[in-house]
Amino acid sequence: MTTKDSSGFSNETKRNQHRRLQTIARGYRQAQILLTCVDLGVFEALANRRATALEIAEATGTDSRGMDLLLNAATALGLLEKHGVHFSNSPLAETCLTSDGAGDISHSLRLENMFYHRWGHLSDAVRTGKRPEDNRHDEQPEDWIRNFIYGLYNTARPVAPLVADALALPENQTVRVIDVGGGHGGYSLALAKRYPLLSSTVYELPRVVPVALEIIRQAGLADRVFVQEGNFQKEELGSGYDVALVFGVLNGESPEGRFTLIKKVFEALNPGGLVVIRDFLLDTDRAGPEEAAVFALQMLLATDAGGLDTSDDLKHRLQLAGFTTPYVVPLPDGAGFSLMMATKPSK
Repeated sequence: MTTKDSSGFSNETKRNQHRRLQTIARGYRQAQILLTCVDLGVFEALANRRATALEIAEATGTDSRGMDLLLNAATALGLLEKHGVHFSNSPLAETCLTSDGAGDISHSLRLENMFYHRWGHLSDAVRTGKRPEDNRHDEQPEDWIRNFIYGLYNTARPVAPLVADALALPENQTVRVIDVGGGHGGYSLALAKRYPLLSSTVYELPRVVPVALEIIRQAGLADRVFVQEGNFQKEELGSGYDVALVFGVLNGESPEGRFTLIKKVFEALNPGGLVVIRDFLLDTDRAGPEEAAVFALQMLLATDAGGLDTSDDLKHRLQLAGFTTPYVVPLPDGAGFSLMMATKPSK
């Protein structure tokens, strides 16, 4: 017999509800186990070998008891494997969490670790409606921007070739691209590899330029992918471009700033030029999809006035700036985004 209380809910229903809420509330535990292993260099220390907790503690300069507890918890999560008293990376960790792994995202997870601290100030941000001062100060250390850019590059690398294919640009004629706020230049690099007559200019802030140049040189494409120092909030973007990439940039701007940037992109393009936007977009009621609604809070924590548009908002801004009717180009499953594109009318 199922027992119900005055609310009409059975005890089983209440237990399930409690478990769901506790799973959400305790998600930080699993996150911190993963991020702490990355931060301490556990996966790197176990690359291609087995070792005891004591050996890993000595290699990472940590306490052996604390390390033993961490390694066992990571094993429970499937990040490590245990063989008697020895531990090793799981296939997932060996592939994605070591510097020699084919799918290494360690930089990206270090970036998430930085964001983790920001989210601790969410209550303050909601109370005031402003970016917490602690979150502003955490960007000051010398290595912050390098970790940030390489973290974004980790995330972009597997997606960038899909974007390059989806754009279907001409292969037998020159194409000039401006990659606005392109950071690591990963999308420009993928375009240059895909289209042999294409050149791209990554337009970025002075602090980002050295990191972008380093990534581009490592890719061996410095003869076709360039970096231009500038601040699009204060300066124009130049002119004569056939394609403009605006990837993950609009979300850092106020609604007015988003339109201003779109207008500058319009002016930078040749007649017939193409703008390509890749960003989180909210549903019409702004309460979904889940990833976008959560990311909108991240913009509260990380920017002074940033936020997200709905698809209709963005289409309206593009047309108001002078572009033709925008359209959406889907990417393959797993890419995480679609592309919104529009053309500058030909004269």
